[in-house]
Amino acid sequence: MSLTEIMAAVGFVVQATLAVLLLCVWRALRVRWAALVAAGFAAQAAEYLNVAFGHYVRGGDWQSAPGTLNMLLALAAQGLVTSGLLAYVGLPGPAARRCLGATWLAVGGMAVRLLAGGMTRVHAVAFVAFVVLCWAALFAWAMRREPRRCHGIVMLAVLSYPVAMVSALAGWLSVTGAGVSLIAPDAVLGMTLLMTGLVRAHGQSVLALQAREAARAELERANQTLEMRVNQRTAQLRETIEGLESFNRAVSHDLRGPLGGITGIATLARDALARGDAAEADRLLAAIVRQSASSSELLASLMELARSTGVQVERRPVDTSALVREVVSQADAAGVVHVDEPLPALEGDPVLVRQVFANLLANGLKFSGRAQQPRVDVGATRTADGTVFHVRDNGVGFPPARAGELFIPFHRLHADRFEGHGIGLTIVRRIVERHGGRVWAEGRPGQGATFYFTLEPASA
Repeated sequence: MSLTEIMAAVGFVVQATLAVLLLCVWRALRVRWAALVAAGFAAQAAEYLNVAFGHYVRGGDWQSAPGTLNMLLALAAQGLVTSGLLAYVGLPGPAARRCLGATWLAVGGMAVRLLAGGMTRVHAVAFVAFVVLCWAALFAWAMRREPRRCHGIVMLAVLSYPVAMVSALAGWLSVTGAGVSLIAPDAVLGMTLLMTGLVRAHGQSVLALQAREAARAELERANQTLEMRVNQRTAQLRETIEGLESFNRAVSHDLRGPLGGITGIATLARDALARGDAAEADRLLAAIVRQSASSSELLASLMELARSTGVQVERRPVDTSALVREVVSQADAAGVVHVDEPLPALEGDPVLVRQVFANLLANGLKFSGRAQQPRVDVGATRTADGTVFHVRDNGVGFPPARAGELFIPFHRLHADRFEGHGIGLTIVRRIVERHGGRVWAEGRPGQGATFYFTLEPASA
């Protein structure tokens, strides 16, 4: 057995093994390039097997014709491997299509020339060398696309084939030996593709795992958000039901009572006019005006409550100090209300935020009105959780255990001593919560009350 046949046998084992391993990669990854390169290596293995059994042209010179079967297998191998490498390196679509078409056009042309008897060994070697140089160019491009993937080693390995051809031309290597000199670069090429294929498979597995983890985390966040929204909606629904019940009580008591009273007083006023008692009629008409004004105030409060719930929140920076000064000026309470300026700016709907301060200041002025020296303080404190605003008065206060009742619609702790409809603090709570904040109250009977709330600070 000659050295050429031994080398061919080794080449067959190497190429066949690589073909099988690349088929395993194809089955695992289902990538087109692995199947094409595996088919190319299988054709190369068949060529080497043919040489190992002695079916090759012995002797001869560069101008003699190559073995037909071996050359057809070599052409098929070059075409398949080149097609696989074009898919492997990921050339852009148009460039890949042009290179693929040129590859098979060249392979078909060489096959026609071989079968027509016009091909020599020089032509065959030159064609294979040109194809190998194209492989080197592809791997040079792949080095930029995927660094640290041994593409440079493959490029140097495949360039060894043209060196072998030059050695054969110089007489340092036999023509047949030069023909089987592709064993080494093909082995390096196949091993690199296997390694890179496994690396890519691992990368794809990591990416798929990360995608699943991200999807799971997103699903958990969505579930938490959904649960939170369900809880919010449930709380809003419960609040709406409670509000409707309170509204029914308010309408039946605060509206129906005054309207019934207006009807009765109007009848008395009409009778007084019929008797010619103008003074009594005037007194009764004044009572009607007071009753009507009270009913109008209740309706206005109901409209404010509806607006605090249904209006769209338009967030923008709010100059809190200027806003509070304006509210104090309109309330004509400059001597009673004391503001710790400057107040921190905040982010929110200016109209709704103004309503919060207006309601809290009105509440403080009302309940401190009977003190010897009425006083309402407005300020803010910076805490670890953000800025907390407060409105403090020295009024009648309330039992600490009943602090939660202050924000229930139409619920009044001092209904027997102070006028009102029990809606102002409910409006405050709804506005603050719609801004993502919270509101609470502290107080003691006879020692005043303090209302706290949080809103988002203004963006820096």
